[in-house]
Amino acid sequence: MPSTTTTLGAGELRDLRRVFDHLACHVERTLLNRNLLAKNDRYARLQNFIENPQAASPVQNAEGADISKYQAPNELKLLQEEISDLKLTEKKIRDDVHKKISIRDLDAALKSLGRVCTKKELEYMIWEVDENLDQCVDWEEFQLMFERNTTDQTGLEPFELFNIVQFMTYDEDFKGHITEDDTMSTLFARHGRENLELQMNKLFGDQLKSAGGEGILTLEQYLRAVSVRQVKSKDIEYTVTTGSMIKQTKLSETV
Repeated sequence: MPSTTTTLGAGELRDLRRVFDHLACHVERTLLNRNLLAKNDRYARLQNFIENPQAASPVQNAEGADISKYQAPNELKLLQEEISDLKLTEKKIRDDVHKKISIRDLDAALKSLGRVCTKKELEYMIWEVDENLDQCVDWEEFQLMFERNTTDQTGLEPFELFNIVQFMTYDEDFKGHITEDDTMSTLFARHGRENLELQMNKLFGDQLKSAGGEGILTLEQYLRAVSVRQVKSKDIEYTVTTGSMIKQTKLSETV
């Protein structure tokens, strides 16, 4: 069991938790929220129909027939109960201390950020941090992975999932791109004022506003930027054997 102590600051830990909560049970929550959105829309249309039966557009029942103004109040009550049940389910998922990130969750979340991975790539990202070998990532494993990478002085820590998670800590609304401002506070805390400009240049390159760029990086651009740095400083060699993967590395630095 990973240690409950942490080397992360309060802000960084809060961002990390936000990313974990977004990834864990992502598929289930996405379907739930989609269903909730549809029912809320139907609820609003029913309510409008009850208040203005002559002017409002008709609302259909499950069979496709128009609901009368006499049926609408009962339909609204049933719909209200369904919405309450969905919200309760969503809260249970959100508050579940045992929730985990599955391969399907990681796949769906990355696709929403514009990145498509093969099944093998997804399995490897989970595998490299899966301490208890349950093919999922829990909060303790997630936090441990992040801490090990941010404090690594040996270059031996796996970084595939870490690179994605680091991007997502910068990307507060999970919109699939980050700005210079999104990254500045973390880079300042990690590298200090004297190295901030150097780190920003290494990360954004010609995308920096001061270099004539837009000051924005997509997930793909970010991963290319950090991968170039890691390859240059590591000399990575992967050897796939039966049931194991050996990684030979040299010293790296964390972005």
